[in-house]
Amino acid sequence: MHLKRRAFTLVGLLCVGLGFVGTVVPGMPTTIFLILALFFFKKGSPRFEAWLLNHPVFGPTLRDWERDGSIKPRTKLVAVSTLWAALLITTILLWGRPIVIGIVVLCGLGVTAFILTRPNAGIAPNPSADQARA
Repeated sequence: MHLKRRAFTLVGLLCVGLGFVGTVVPGMPTTIFLILALFFFKKGSPRFEAWLLNHPVFGPTLRDWERDGSIKPRTKLVAVSTLWAALLITTILLWGRPIVIGIVVLCGLGVTAFILTRPNAGIAPNPSADQARA
């Protein structure tokens, strides 16, 4: 069991490293690697889990995700904008390979749909609007 916890912690640290690389490499995701790190730290290291959840930059986004799978609207905008900027560059670089471009665009559409369909974090539900619709 001890070996299993160490393995989870090691994979979590690898994910954190990839996430930090993603903060400086255009087109490489950051948040998904940190969400994965959080998952592995839950199983391997409560200390690293607490560190990640309390991180001044990444903590709020991870806490929103942890609480209810929500993403702040501004974060959605940045994520989708960055994604499509990277896809545009990829399309230019892969010009002349329509099948590859098609696969990349389909993946981009899927990721965009996933991001945009997550609940909005930080926006309190409006019960009066719900009652008006009923």
